[in-house]
Amino acid sequence: MLTERIAPIEDPGLAVRGFYAIGRRLFGQVPTPQKLMAHRPALMLGLGALWTSIERFGTLDGRLRALMQLHVARLYDVAY
Repeated sequence: MLTERIAPIEDPGLAVRGFYAIGRRLFGQVPTPQKLMAHRPALMLGLGALWTSIERFGTLDGRLRALMQLHVARLYDVAY
């Protein structure tokens, strides 16, 4: 059974470049999920707001949160 993959957007338009800059600043490179969500900028904006509120008001330590995100990415066999 073949799994179709969504092609990441490597060269975004002007509206998405700001999101890419934030990802690059936080992670050293643009994360693959951001490249995939670039197909839907409204989704990027909504999830960005969600992640910002989680980061700001969440109770998990940042290192633990990053470790959990990495673990989930491995569970689902996706790039982190």
